[in-house]
Amino acid sequence: MKYLVVIALLVAMPLLADWRWEGRAQARQAVAEARRARAEAMREVAHARQEVRREMYSAHRQWHTEFRQAQAEVTRDMRQAQADVAREMRQFRDEMRRSFR
Repeated sequence: MKYLVVIALLVAMPLLADWRWEGRAQARQAVAEARRARAEAMREVAHARQEVRREMYSAHRQWHTEFRQAQAEVTRDMRQAQADVAREMRQFRDEMRRSFR
């Protein structure tokens, strides 16, 4: 009886070992697939991050351009207003001089 158990174990051991190796191979394949999926996800995240940065920089450049244009327009309007005030003051002085003569 003891010999039968020993013989059965000796026959079963290679089968169990082979089953364990197949399991390891499947686990390795699953890990490799997970790594590939993670790498792909990281590439997609990097691409999305780059796209967001590109859009952000573009929006910043556009804002800066519009700001400079608005600033130049305000400066031009202020100069025009100063020139108008100076012209009105000259006219007022001239009228006052004429009225006192």
